Amino acid sequence: MRVEITEMDHKGNGMVRIDNKIVFIPKCIPGDLVDIEIVKSHKKYDEGRIVNIINSSSDRIDAICPYYDVCGGCNISNLNYSKQLEYKRDKVRNIFKKYLKIKINPEIIGSDNRYEYRNKITFHCVDGVIGLFDINNKLIEISECLLVSDRVNKLYKKISLLDLSKVKKVTIKECDNGLILSIDGNMIVDNLEEDCISIYINNKCVYKKEDGYIFIGDIKYRVDEKSFFQVNTTNISKLYNVVLKYGNFKDTDMVVDLYCGVGSISLYVAKYVKNVLGIEIIDKAIDDARENAKLNNINNVEFICGDVSKLVDDNIFCDTLIVDPPRVGLDKHTNEVINNSGIDRVIYVSCDPMTLVRDLLMLDNYKVEDITLVDMFSNTHHIECVILLQRKD
Repeated sequence: MRVEITEMDHKGNGMVRIDNKIVFIPKCIPGDLVDIEIVKSHKKYDEGRIVNIINSSSDRIDAICPYYDVCGGCNISNLNYSKQLEYKRDKVRNIFKKYLKIKINPEIIGSDNRYEYRNKITFHCVDGVIGLFDINNKLIEISECLLVSDRVNKLYKKISLLDLSKVKKVTIKECDNGLILSIDGNMIVDNLEEDCISIYINNKCVYKKEDGYIFIGDIKYRVDEKSFFQVNTTNISKLYNVVLKYGNFKDTDMVVDLYCGVGSISLYVAKYVKNVLGIEIIDKAIDDARENAKLNNINNVEFICGDVSKLVDDNIFCDTLIVDPPRVGLDKHTNEVINNSGIDRVIYVSCDPMTLVRDLLMLDNYKVEDITLVDMFSNTHHIECVILLQRKD
């Protein structure tokens, strides 16, 4: 059947209504006139696929990745970049209007790089073949990924020639000073040392020339195979500068940073405040956070290892609270404690607008004072949100 795409859903799929039923079609953008077929039918919606593009939207561009049609990764790279940003801003606007009944007009900060921005990528292996999984969890053999740098792709190509019959996953991290290779499985890596600063097999270090590190602003962070950082290195400082702006910090302020990871935000704001307390459940991340504090001679931070939901009651006394939870958002208890805490200002960093608005509905003692979007994931439907919450009078 022939349809004109009118909008895109929250996951970047084209949308059209047929016989009072929504149909979602991947790889479509508003303005496309396409022939489609229904591939899966559900009670309330259908899923379709493009059979033929009759007329392309004026906003459509050619995706430069040769695997675009089969890979589920860069799902909106066929949309010109200014429209990508417009789509993401509109998506968050619509979510806030629908679920919170408020109108917002957020600033959106773009990415310096549309490609080659990822500092981490995980490849999967099936029966000795390496590649990426598509949206149907099937392996796609690729020669390179355009979201990572040339030096990552060169290492990947070298690995793809080796015996991978006993390997499940291969992860490559790019630091300022080189590459960290992590392998889930068993393989011979004797010829890869010249390309890496460290190599891990099944979480055990088998080769190390030096520690990995990255700079965010003027703060130096150690990186190892388990360290978590935002994947868009060049945009991390833009994201954290929004946190600084919203914090409006004074040198007498006490700050608590929940889900602090390796201390990236805690250390970034430390020099502007009296002290920072960071809480994180992963013990290795806390070890890194403490090491990062020493590395930068920052003495006004403290890090506690433990479950936020179990520690939040006794450790939330502060002037400003920063939360940067995983994609699932805050748990119910943490929401309740924050909502009844009396803290004047909360800065919420979120990678999922849907779990964000769910949490904001529970934080009803606070109002949304401001919101900024930062594009950490160019060519995908994902967007990072930074929210300033002010306690209601």
